[in-house]
Parts: sequence; structure tokens; C-alpha cells
Amino acid sequence: MKKKIFTVLRITITILLLYFIFSKVNVNEFLGAFSKLDKKFYLLAFLMILLNTFFLTKRIEILFSVFPKRPSFWITLKYYLIGLFFNQFLPTSVGGDAIKGYKLGKKVGSASTGLILTFIDRLIGLLTMIVYLLIALTLGGLRFLKGNERIWILAFALFLIVVSLLFFSHNFIRFIYRIFIKPFEKKIVIIEQVKEAYKFFLKTKNERSIYIKASIYSVTAQIAIIIACYLTGIGLGIDIPLLYYFILLPIIFVISMLPISVGGFGVREGAFVILLGRYGVDKNQSLALSLLYIILFIVICLPGGLFLILGEKGVKNGK
Repeated sequence: MKKKIFTVLRITITILLLYFIFSKVNVNEFLGAFSKLDKKFYLLAFLMILLNTFFLTKRIEILFSVFPKRPSFWITLKYYLIGLFFNQFLPTSVGGDAIKGYKLGKKVGSASTGLILTFIDRLIGLLTMIVYLLIALTLGGLRFLKGNERIWILAFALFLIVVSLLFFSHNFIRFIYRIFIKPFEKKIVIIEQVKEAYKFFLKTKNERSIYIKASIYSVTAQIAIIIACYLTGIGLGIDIPLLYYFILLPIIFVISMLPISVGGFGVREGAFVILLGRYGVDKNQSLALSLLYIILFIVICLPGGLFLILGEKGVKNGK
């Protein structure tokens, strides 16, 4: 019952946020921004999203190579697309990760470990984005920020890095487990499986080559996605430096993960309008960029919906 209430609440918040954002733009100018889109730049952006999809799939595949029975690239791709499809329609942008991790985990013989590795996959992506943010600020991005924004963004980035790295600390996880989980372990059946999965992860974390390769794939994938957004912006006539997108997207990426709307809709669009608006970009163009950006992902994830309908048969056919 509680899940239904939260789902209805998030749908309501999503509708209200989108209504509020669209009420602040001029419909004719907003539609005009779409009509002025330079199609060749948008096509190049789509190619960048294809590259992003390829490298993210490789990142997941290499992480699951710790298992003797590793899933093939095509199986990994199909489950990645299924997870991406879920991410567009679930109340949070990480809901599809649970589906992807569970399915891949079952393929290698441990659903709980699959979930752990998928979480690690998301952490690597988050850390990559934050590193880009810090590099962009160091290379001159600070001049795009005003007042206390520099302090807040730097503090935000460092906080996420510290929290992410702490996950790799056995002592920290043991402390969290003892304080927050152990009192309830008898009531939660899956706890024992999660413990075993985390122990398995600790055994593999010293296999540096795997995590180095995963990080390289992550770097390439994130560059592709940032360039895709930049190219879409150029197609719309938005004239801001590429460097700013390395600041903009990590922030939007994290904000859209907040579990307050469906698939990040409303939150993401609001972030685009507010952040780009601070630097002189017209809100009609900002909103158009946000929607064109997410349309790229919706197009990419459509095969995931097909695989979902076909079920395991459709996935097996891709071996």
C-alpha cells in the first residue's frame, strides 16, 4: 500500500513540476526552438549516445568478468537496454539498475552479487562524472560560477567522492552494518545473501586490471554523453563552451537520481532551465535541449522494451 502511495505521489510531483516548467515558457518560442534544430548536429549527438551505450555495456561486461561464467557482450547489452527502459519510467533513474543487476546476476549464478556489481558500476560512473566536474573547474570552469556556487559545487563533488570511496572500505561497511542493519537482519531474509555478495566483492576488489578497464570505459562513455548534449545544444543555437557541459551534466546527473519523480522528469528539465538560465541561455532553448537530450535515450532504450515483452526467449536469441 505504501509503495502505491509513493508511486502516486511521485507521479503527481512529476506532473506538477512539468506543468510549472512549461507554464514559464512561451509555447510558440519553445516549439520554434525545436523547428530550428540543425538535424545534422542532432544526428551526431545520436551517434555519441550509441558510443555511450557501447562503452557502458563494456563497463558492465568487464565487471562481471570476475565470474567464471561471464555473460556475453550481447546478453549484457540486452539487459542494459532493459534497465535503461525501466529507468525512463520508474520513479528514480536507478530503478532499472536493480532489474539489470538481478537479471545479470542470475545469469552468473548469484542475483545478490549481480546487484552489488551493478551498484559498483553506477559508482564508477558517478565518480567519473565528478572527476570531470573537478577537472572542468580546474581548467577554467570556475569563471562560469558566481559567488558561493564555487564552494557549494566543490563541497558537493568532494562529498560524493568520499561517500563513494567509503563503499570500498570494509571497516566502514562493517560499521554501517553493525549500527543500521544488524538489529534487523533476522527480519530481512535477503540480508545474508547481500553479506555474502559483498564478501565476494571484497575478494575481487584487488583485481585492479578489471577496475582500471571499467574506469577507462566509463571515461570514454561519459565523454560521449557530454559531447552528445553539447552537439544538441549547438543544433539549437546555444552558444556556450563545451567546458560548461562538463560542469552542468554531472550536477544534473545526480539531481535526476533523486527519487521524487518518474524517471527524473521535471527535476531534470528544471535543472537544465535553471542552470543554463544563470548563464544567459533562453529558457525555451534550455527546455528544448533537456527534452531532445532525453529523447535520445528514449530512442536508444526502445529495444529494451521489446526485449522485455519477448522475455528470456528474446534475450537468449541474442547469444
